Amino acid sequence: MDIKDMIEIGEKLEIIVKRDSREDIKGFSMLQDINSKGELVVTQPMRDGIPIVIRPDDFIRVLFFKEDGCFAFDGEPVNRFKIENADVISIRQISSIEKIQRRQFYRLKIVLPVELKLLDNKEDTPILKGYSVDISGNGLRLNIDQKLNVDAIVKCNIKLNSNESVTVKGRVVRVGLDDKLAYKYDMGITFVDIPNATQDRIVKFIFEEQRELISKGFV
Repeated sequence: MDIKDMIEIGEKLEIIVKRDSREDIKGFSMLQDINSKGELVVTQPMRDGIPIVIRPDDFIRVLFFKEDGCFAFDGEPVNRFKIENADVISIRQISSIEKIQRRQFYRLKIVLPVELKLLDNKEDTPILKGYSVDISGNGLRLNIDQKLNVDAIVKCNIKLNSNESVTVKGRVVRVGLDDKLAYKYDMGITFVDIPNATQDRIVKFIFEEQRELISKGFV
């Protein structure tokens, strides 16, 4: 796959800077040009409004999102310069482009109504209501009024939008008092025995929301 056939000028990119053994630094950038050498000319990546300084010996991972998935390749910084007073960086592609499955594990921060029912073989088990903090294809984090025990098995009904909900079985993996909301519990749930079709729908929802945020410049 040729990078020129994959992305367009003005497209948003996610840049991951890998530096020695330290934690990866992730930020967002925009493609300004592809020069005659095939190098990508991108704006200086930003993280939470703060520029990420790219060093000559940094190893870079470039990700971009299309309708049919997330793609990535490895790169190395070539030069730093300015275009109309904007700091830009040229990046040389040093690996082939690959489609990755990271979307399944990407955690989208979003507030969604969630209903939980403890699967304890009791007919009168109440339905508990809460709101998600984030969600991925493998689980979710939510705020809820009532504490549940770690390893409790629950049925989760998650309202993705006004017209669609998904129901999955989950296991409580973490419970603690929320440090921002009084009298609320912060709960982590891992999905178990989730059908592929249901997981694919959640991942598709996350991907659509992420693309919308990127297109609006919110991430």
